[in-house]
Amino acid sequence: MKMIVIADDFTGANDTGVQLAKKGARTDVVLNELPHSTRRTDVLVLNTESRALSPEMAKEKVSEALKPYCQSETPPLVYKKIDSTFRGNVGTEVEAAIVASCAQLAIVAAAIPAAGRVTLNGECRVHGIPLVETEFASDPKTPIVSSHIKTLIGLQTAYPIHELDLQIVRSGKLGSELSHLSQARPAIVVVDAETDGDLAQLAQAIQQLNCRYLLVGAAGLANALPASSYLAARQRLPVLVVAGSMSEATRQQIVFAAEEKSLGILDIDVEGLLQPDSQPAVDDIIRQAACVLRDRQHCVLRTCRDADARQMIDTLCEKYDLSRQQLGDKISQTLGTITLSIINQAQIGGLFLTGGDIAIAVARALGAEGYRITSEVVPCVPCGTFVNSEIDDLPVITKAGGFGSASTLRDALYYIEEMYSGK
Repeated sequence: MKMIVIADDFTGANDTGVQLAKKGARTDVVLNELPHSTRRTDVLVLNTESRALSPEMAKEKVSEALKPYCQSETPPLVYKKIDSTFRGNVGTEVEAAIVASCAQLAIVAAAIPAAGRVTLNGECRVHGIPLVETEFASDPKTPIVSSHIKTLIGLQTAYPIHELDLQIVRSGKLGSELSHLSQARPAIVVVDAETDGDLAQLAQAIQQLNCRYLLVGAAGLANALPASSYLAARQRLPVLVVAGSMSEATRQQIVFAAEEKSLGILDIDVEGLLQPDSQPAVDDIIRQAACVLRDRQHCVLRTCRDADARQMIDTLCEKYDLSRQQLGDKISQTLGTITLSIINQAQIGGLFLTGGDIAIAVARALGAEGYRITSEVVPCVPCGTFVNSEIDDLPVITKAGGFGSASTLRDALYYIEEMYSGK
């Protein structure tokens, strides 16, 4: 995820989000501060629904919504979506976003020229009329007291506020002016824009900044941003294969696939998972698998390397006083937990699950509410997605242990790879 848009109302979240989505960004608008999953999202749009709240409550909403994302090692670009006529708690919410994102400069450009809303000499004008003289001034929930943007923002923040007029915007020196302002204490800068070209000039100048900055605007500025600001380069992601079946068919399918595909195969010591102190071994599996996946290599977790492993089942049941069902359940649950941990540490392009016990255990570990079937890879081998799970809508292929020909796993890997072609 490269960008977070934080809006104060739902329709505003959508009209800004669509500017990014139409350029190919996967853009998810969520209605609360804790979305279920964001692994495949380019742009996450959070709606705090805070426009008509008290300034104190609005500030808290923005702070809490941004906190989980801005404290990461590689925080996303933050775009504070505001109303183009400055209704709501603009100053308070911008201040909260500055603090949460550790921004050195908040760049305010609320103009939407296509909708007749521009910024001239620091004033907001709607179809040429100063904002305070329009119907927005008498908004029943959030009335406007001035057309001067610096004045409106300054009512709710003590941060210094600078202004850059059209002459600077069109002079070719906008980038250097912004860089200069960013070298002092954290501040807010209001930028004039009368045309889409002005916003494009601003978007280009922003790319020259070397500091952490906050974008503040509406649909106009969002539309002007280059796709590289929020759209990660598409790439084929590796598949995680959890082969919990001990059938000979599954074993042969892994061997066949390994002859044609680059696979990182990790053999699971089943008996090691039964030990009271198994956590170090589990952690090692997770670490190795994550390393394989980060290298963009398909990763196979295999519980049965050869025929001898299958013959160990009765021995393990007797040794640990477990029935075959109990042994299977314990191994499956542990592999489900391992799968979730791996996914939390490395990006994957999909899952291939073989063995019924393993498939359901992984589904439960990922919090899935169901499985939505979308297609068939080969006869009796469906592809679908887990419903409301930790991996959102990533493809998941399931296969009964004894099903399929020798080429089934290879074909499934090609099938998922093909999904990424042209994206």
